Amino acid sequence: MRRKRFETTKTCLLLFIAVLAGPRGFAAEPSAALEIAPVASAPIADGFTIAAVGDLIYLRPMLATIEKQSPRMLQVLRDADVAFGNLETSVLDVARFKGAPQAESGGTWMIADPAVVSDISRMGFDIVSHANNHTNDWGPEGLFETIERLDAAGVVHAGTGRTLAGARAPRYFDAAIGRIGLVAASSTFKPAARAGDPFGEVPGRPGVNGLRTQRVGFVSEDDLAVIARLAQTKAGAPVRFEGIVFRAERDSGPGLKIGYEINATDASANLLALRQGKQNSNFAVFSLHSHEPGNLSETPADFAVALARKAIDEGADIFIGHGPHQLRGVEIYKGKPIFYSLGNFAMMNNSLDLVPPDMYEQNGIEPGSVTAPEFLQASTAVRFADARFYESVIAVSRYVGGAIAEIRLYPLDLGHLATGAARGVPKLADADTGRRILERMKRLSAALGTRVSIENGLGVIRISASAKGAE
Repeated sequence: MRRKRFETTKTCLLLFIAVLAGPRGFAAEPSAALEIAPVASAPIADGFTIAAVGDLIYLRPMLATIEKQSPRMLQVLRDADVAFGNLETSVLDVARFKGAPQAESGGTWMIADPAVVSDISRMGFDIVSHANNHTNDWGPEGLFETIERLDAAGVVHAGTGRTLAGARAPRYFDAAIGRIGLVAASSTFKPAARAGDPFGEVPGRPGVNGLRTQRVGFVSEDDLAVIARLAQTKAGAPVRFEGIVFRAERDSGPGLKIGYEINATDASANLLALRQGKQNSNFAVFSLHSHEPGNLSETPADFAVALARKAIDEGADIFIGHGPHQLRGVEIYKGKPIFYSLGNFAMMNNSLDLVPPDMYEQNGIEPGSVTAPEFLQASTAVRFADARFYESVIAVSRYVGGAIAEIRLYPLDLGHLATGAARGVPKLADADTGRRILERMKRLSAALGTRVSIENGLGVIRISASAKGAE
C-alpha cells in the first residue's frame, strides 16, 4: 500500500513539472535571439518650459523675505513646468544629528536648516541635483538625512545614494505636461565621498556619483625630460608627478597646458543611465557639477565640453552645468542647449553659525577667538571677492514640437555689496547690473557660436531651424 501511494505521488509530481516546463522542457532555447534596439520616447508636449539655475547654497529659510523683495523672480520659477537647481548643502537637524562633520569637507562644511527643503519646494523647485563637492561634508548620516527630507517634501533628486548604482540612477518627476528624467554627476569631490557598489559580502558605500578625471599636463619633450628627473623616474611618456600626468606634445611651446582625461568607466556608466532616463521619460536632463579648471575660469574644462556633447548625442534634451560659482557660456549643440555653468542662485555661506574647528585651523585662526560671522566674512573676502560670484541668471527654455524654440535669461543679483545676512540672497537684478550680466553672457556664448540678444532687460536666444537639425 505504501509503495502504491508513493508511485501515485511520483506520477502526479512528474505531470505537474511537465505542465510547468511546457512542450519543450526547462532547457528550451528561445525561438529566436533577442533583438536589442533603441527605445524611442514620445517628445515633451508643446509649450513645455524648464527653468534652470545653478548652485542652491541656500542655508536658511528666506522665502518670506524673497517674496517681498523679488516676487517676480519667484513667479519666473513657479510659472515654469519644471524648475531645476543644484542643492549644494546637507540639510539636517543638528540637535538630533547622530553623525559628525567629516575630516575633509568640500571647501566649507555646508549645513542648512531643515526648513530649507520646504522653502525651495514652495519657491517652485521640482528637481535638484545633489551631486557636488559638499555631499559628504557631514558624512553618510548627513547624506541620508538630506535625502529623507527631500523625499518627504516631494523634491525629486539625483546624484547621491546608498550605493554607486543608486547615485547614478535616473530619477523622474511626473509633471502635468510630461515626465522628466534626471541624471546628475560631479567631477569635483573628495575621494572618500565617491559612492561604491556592494561586492559579495562587502556592503555598498553611500556617497556621490563621482565622475573621475585625471589632470594632464602637456609640455615639450625637453620639459618632460626635466619633469622626469624631478620625479626621479625614467624619461618617456607619461610621467606622473605631484598628482598630474605629464605628456609630451610635439607642437607644445614653452610652458604648461593643462587638460583632463575622463575615466572611461564612469563616463560610460553615466551615459547608459542617461539613455535609460531618456527612454523612460519625455524629457531628459543631464546635470554636471564641475569646478574644473578653476573657479576663476570663464571657460569649461575640455572634458566637460566633450561630455556635454556626448550627453546630447545619447539623448539628453538639456545639459545643465554648475560649480565654479560664476557664469559660463551657452552652446547650442544639435539644436539642444548646453549651459556650461549657471553660477549661483543663492550663496548664503557667509551666514553659517556652525563652523567646525578644522576650518578655523585651516585658515590659521584659533577656534573661539572670533565669531563665526567675523571668520566667514574674512574668509569670503579672500575666496569670493569677485562680483561675478554674486551675478547669475535663471535660464528658461521653451519647447515646441519636442524641440527648443527659445531661451530667456533673467539676470540675478545676489548682493555682492550687501553685508551680513543680506549677502547671497537672490533677486532680479536692476537695469544696470542686469545689462552687465547679460553682456557677459553674450560675450561668453558668442565664443561658443551662440547669439544672445538683450531685449527689455532679458537675454534671449532664439534657435533657428537649421540649428535644430544640425548634426
